[in-house]
Amino acid sequence: MRRPALIALVLLASCADILGIDDGTPRTYGDSSVPDGSSDATTLPDVKADAPLDVAPDVPNSPLPCGDASCNAIVQACCRTGDPIDASGQSFACIAGDASCVNGGVKVTCADSQNCTAQGHPGEECCAILPEGGTVATSTACSKTTCGTAGLCQPGDDEICTGDASCKPSIQTIVGWMLCK
Repeated sequence: MRRPALIALVLLASCADILGIDDGTPRTYGDSSVPDGSSDATTLPDVKADAPLDVAPDVPNSPLPCGDASCNAIVQACCRTGDPIDASGQSFACIAGDASCVNGGVKVTCADSQNCTAQGHPGEECCAILPEGGTVATSTACSKTTCGTAGLCQPGDDEICTGDASCKPSIQTIVGWMLCK
């Protein structure tokens, strides 16, 4: 039982001697390959923890308008809560794409066909989902079929709207976003 402790003590003493700490005096060994006053070490500048990076991380992004903010439609959704028609009483928040919108809010996963493409649904249109016979959206989804007047769009996307429709702010269906109407 005492033998492992003795071996550990001998090893510790050997290391201490090599490191020059057995007598408190560090050992110095001459090295003629490095001239006096020079060093083979490089000093790097200090980096502040809050300093911005020079390059952006390589993360795909598909902007999804969410009130005054923008979510990433690839991994997030926008949750709009409050009165579905009165814009002054609404609040917006980015949530995880697979999360539920709280308090009966509207979960918006896309705002145009570019979001659908980024989510892996090329050629699909972003549609406001209306309950049977309803006029106010409960969510959005990418669809292979034409949305008609429930198709979401972005300003200037009039060419994606069918017929005489153009991209305009929604005043009832999905307030806070734009529709082809």
